[in-house]
Amino acid sequence: MRLKFRPRSLKKQLLFFLLSSLLLVWGATVYVSYQQTRDEITKLFNAELAQSARVVHAFVENLLQQRRLTKLWDQDKSPDLFYMPILGHKYERKIAFQLRSVKEGVVLRSESAPEFALSLTRNGYSETLINNHVWHVFSIGTENGDYVIHVGQRDDIRRELIESLANQQLLAMLLAFPVLGLVIWLIVSRTLRPVVQLKEQLASREVGYLQPLSLDKLPEEVVPMVEQINTLFVLLEQAFANERNFTSDASHELKTPLAGLMTQLQVAQKTKDAAMRGQALQKCQQAVLRMTHMVQQLLTLSRVQHQNVQLGKQWVNLNQAMIAVIAEIEFSAHEKNIEIELQGDDGIAIQANSQLLNILFRNLIDNAIKYTPADGRVSVTLLREVKQVRVLIEDSGPGVADEDYARITHRFFRCVDTAQAAEGSGLGLSIVTRIIRLHDADIDFSKAQLGGLKVSLRFDLPKSALKTN
Repeated sequence: MRLKFRPRSLKKQLLFFLLSSLLLVWGATVYVSYQQTRDEITKLFNAELAQSARVVHAFVENLLQQRRLTKLWDQDKSPDLFYMPILGHKYERKIAFQLRSVKEGVVLRSESAPEFALSLTRNGYSETLINNHVWHVFSIGTENGDYVIHVGQRDDIRRELIESLANQQLLAMLLAFPVLGLVIWLIVSRTLRPVVQLKEQLASREVGYLQPLSLDKLPEEVVPMVEQINTLFVLLEQAFANERNFTSDASHELKTPLAGLMTQLQVAQKTKDAAMRGQALQKCQQAVLRMTHMVQQLLTLSRVQHQNVQLGKQWVNLNQAMIAVIAEIEFSAHEKNIEIELQGDDGIAIQANSQLLNILFRNLIDNAIKYTPADGRVSVTLLREVKQVRVLIEDSGPGVADEDYARITHRFFRCVDTAQAAEGSGLGLSIVTRIIRLHDADIDFSKAQLGGLKVSLRFDLPKSALKTN
């Protein structure tokens, strides 16, 4: 049993990774901020203890100099300076004060301070445990050494303040995270909207509609993909057109020969004359040969038209390739006593597809032999120039009228003057021009010095070959 995996959504992946990254980074930021805030608050509270202790110390020193300190607690054991009414502020009890006499113990204190000494330390910071509460205390002694001022704060109050700040930060994060998530979702949705529209455009297309997709308003990253899709559409349209052309061409061109073949077969069946029957069968054989040749040409043209623009090319020795083609069709020239002359250096080579090059040369030389009368000549010349290689194929046949040069490469076109001179389908030069285009080469037709048709092929040499010369 094969498991079916659903394709992953790009939008969901973006949202997941963006929100996960945001949550992770934000969480780490809040944690670091919490630790730093806690350290800063601890330093701030310690500084506040020291500052408050020094204020009280200055006040006590002033009272000692005026000899009014003992009178102060004799008159009122809870003076307003140290024992203030509670006003209800949440931070009102966060700091406690004590004035401790070295001899008599605690003589003055704030309401939040315990009755016994916060610390036995005379100067500096200390921590003490009182009634299961940890106190942070800063102590400073008077100049005469008789009194010590303690300013303290309970640790749970500090923690309460720190937790309050942390909770506020966490609450802000929890409230802002959905908002940021919504913003990210909107941004991702808007950014991916062209991709969604492209998907909908492709999904709504009917079978056979291969017009290029529009590149307007597409993001830069999507344009290359759409361009490749458009290239694929062009190739598919060409393939479908070739299929349609092949079908129509085959039905059109084979219809007449098949009808003639059927007629000749009927004549052979009905006649009692042996000579007439033999003549009819001979015509049937000729019709079959013509159809065979035409089908081969149609198949060759279809195969050439299906070749991808990116051909597999390699270095091909033109002299050797031409000798191989001449050897294949030499029997046709021998039957008509036609001389084929090949001129050119053995070292001339081009980058080409060897199979298509074989088809190209075979069609051109076969045409030259076909339209050249008996005892004629066909000349093939290979020329190496500075930036290109030229191949010249000339024959001593009747040639082509000047006004037909532009049309002889059209499918199924045959010159009126030469149509009766040889059997043909009018596809050979169509195949040739298609192969020429695939190799980015050029082809020209003109009158040959031998009197017939001259075909000039020009192949550009690659830059690497130019540098070596």
